[in-house]
Amino acid sequence: MSNYIKYLLIISMLFMASCGTKKVVKSQAQKNNQLDSDGKLIVDSNPFYPLQESMMDIQNQMLDLKSKVIEYESRLHAPKINMDLLKLMQTPDLKHEIIMQNGTVIQGTILFENTDQMIIKTRIGQLTIEKEFIAEIKETTPLEPVIAFDNTYPIEERINDDLSITYVGKIENTGLRRGDFVRVIYHFWNNDNTNPIFSDSCFVAGQNTVYLNGVVSDASLEPAETATFNLNIKLPSSIEYEYITKEIHWDIFD
Repeated sequence: MSNYIKYLLIISMLFMASCGTKKVVKSQAQKNNQLDSDGKLIVDSNPFYPLQESMMDIQNQMLDLKSKVIEYESRLHAPKINMDLLKLMQTPDLKHEIIMQNGTVIQGTILFENTDQMIIKTRIGQLTIEKEFIAEIKETTPLEPVIAFDNTYPIEERINDDLSITYVGKIENTGLRRGDFVRVIYHFWNNDNTNPIFSDSCFVAGQNTVYLNGVVSDASLEPAETATFNLNIKLPSSIEYEYITKEIHWDIFD
């Protein structure tokens, strides 16, 4: 009898413990879940996509878009340089070099002077200088190209099979400035005419230069540089010449 009572007590205790556990689990589930309008249980779970990383990607894209907008606006407001206007801007002709007592050298052109002062036109504008601070005044040599035939390289004359004539030679620039679009010109004369009866020319094979107006030329000659020329002339059969002259022509551009 006593054993039977013990079994009943043990079974009762186990039953009560199981009921308490279900209540705890159910209450915890109710905290974590919600019911929809139909009374169905909505279970919370982590999203199947990385929400935090997606937000970071969106922020990065917004920052990238903002930087592009700023760059675009800066281009709209950036000043444009007119290359034609730059070409028209001439560099002042500097004819004098003024050496001050403190060693400063000023290059420009003297526009006016009296017993006390001197007005000089420089690259940055006009300057007024007191004469008492001037140590020496020099006249500067203008920066000009001096281009001539290189006498150390004799000009070669070739008679071709088609009776044309080819002249091959070399020229040099001994000046202080670059010569542009340098070309060699040959003139054919006879004694009955005051003008050449025939002329032909060619550009030299010089250095490549890009000018302010966008033109590219390979016929420039820098100071202390040399260039070759190769001029092929086909004279008409009706022309009879008595002598030949040659010259070099060039331009000056910035």
